[in-house]
Amino acid sequence: MTGSKPKTMRQQLVLMNIAVTGVAVLVAIALLFVVELRTWREAFVKDMGIKADIIGSQCTAALTFGARTDAEEVLAALREDSRIEHAVVYTRQGEAFALYRGRRAVAPVPAVPPPDGHLFGSHHLELTRPVLLHEEQIGTISIRANLDDIRSALARYAAVSVAALLLALIVASVLLARFQRAVTVPVTDLAKLMEGVSRDKDYARRAGGQGPDELASLAESFNEMLAAIQNRDHELARSLFELQNANRKLMDLDKLKSDFISTVSHELRTPITSMKAFVELLLIKPNMPEQRKRMLLEVINDESDRLSRLIGDLLDLSRIESGGMGWRDEEVAPREVVEAAISGIMPLAQNKGLTIARSDQSDLPAIRVDRDRLIQVIMNLLSNAVKFTPQGGRISVQTRLTGQPDAIEVSVADTGPGIPAGEQLRIFEKFHRAGDVLTHSVEGTGLGLTICRQIVEHYGGRIWVASEEGIGSVFTFALPFRTLSEERPATAPYP
Repeated sequence: MTGSKPKTMRQQLVLMNIAVTGVAVLVAIALLFVVELRTWREAFVKDMGIKADIIGSQCTAALTFGARTDAEEVLAALREDSRIEHAVVYTRQGEAFALYRGRRAVAPVPAVPPPDGHLFGSHHLELTRPVLLHEEQIGTISIRANLDDIRSALARYAAVSVAALLLALIVASVLLARFQRAVTVPVTDLAKLMEGVSRDKDYARRAGGQGPDELASLAESFNEMLAAIQNRDHELARSLFELQNANRKLMDLDKLKSDFISTVSHELRTPITSMKAFVELLLIKPNMPEQRKRMLLEVINDESDRLSRLIGDLLDLSRIESGGMGWRDEEVAPREVVEAAISGIMPLAQNKGLTIARSDQSDLPAIRVDRDRLIQVIMNLLSNAVKFTPQGGRISVQTRLTGQPDAIEVSVADTGPGIPAGEQLRIFEKFHRAGDVLTHSVEGTGLGLTICRQIVEHYGGRIWVASEEGIGSVFTFALPFRTLSEERPATAPYP
């Protein structure tokens, strides 16, 4: 069988470049398609999740008092979103409590609430969220929404992509047909020269200077090419390493942002929801018994204190990290500071039936620090110990000199559940709460230990934890007490 006539280099280059251009454009379109689809789906889930959270928070009072009509009025606000086919609020027992049906509802309403989370079907999204009151689930809200907007966007995207691909191929063909001669002729001459040198072993022959400067230099610096490629490989590896580091930093920043938004929004929304629900209850029933009314007001007061602590922690951390914190350093006695911190936390410990024992080494020298910030560090450690130590447990505070004569250590030990070894290195990170590991009922922003670390490191010290599950934890920090008055200049008082 006679073979087909081989294509010239010019034809092969044109076809190859068109093929490469087409494949590159297709890969880019495919990647963008995947990214856009994922982004659209995530945005859609986020949008529906926000609606579910808002509706759920507004239905807490209705679920609490069995006001079905109020819940249905709240659900009726969803009529503004044509994508929603139906929304159902279920009771704690899983019974349908209130229902909203959109104009385009086609699917039957589930008799029982679907599992928490979200699930994409071929034409719809089904999202289920718990309805919480004081961290306790009192019901469930389920929303089903169609994906018409996403499907329309994908169709438009596909049409634009096809047009872009065709345009890229046309432009590539025109440009290659116009400029390929300037490249192929010098390359052909160089190939003939190399063939002649290899055949005749005539190393005195030289390539002409036609074509671009790069092709003319290729004949004269062939041996240097490998070294240049090697250098470029090193440069590429270094650039890739730097890019990976930059990408890792961006991912860390993105995770920190997500943790911040998730934690702060949760810590703000929970007390606000509770206070709003109880205030509404007081307004609805102004003649309720005084004892009941006082109990509700105490809860509102506690939640207000919780918000104040959250804001205070955020401000402290922001000031320390930005260098805007005012440090009021003075000579303080470690024993007096420890005693003040224990006195401040003692009422909480007594309410849980905890005992606090202290042990101070005699003749402890004074240290030059901000007294209030040092008390804040010790009280944070004591507060965590009280929070995690079961009723009837024991907390001990020890102050001593280290093996080195220029540092002092303060340790706070508890008989709580302990911290897993894998969590001990992360316990001082921002927004990382031991409660996430030890118990799901622990409240807090996860900033207390971070602030402790920032304060201790500001004075050249360090803080660490030693813990064993089932036995307890020991938090220790060490501060130098020499050269501080000589090295650290006086600073402005607190703003």
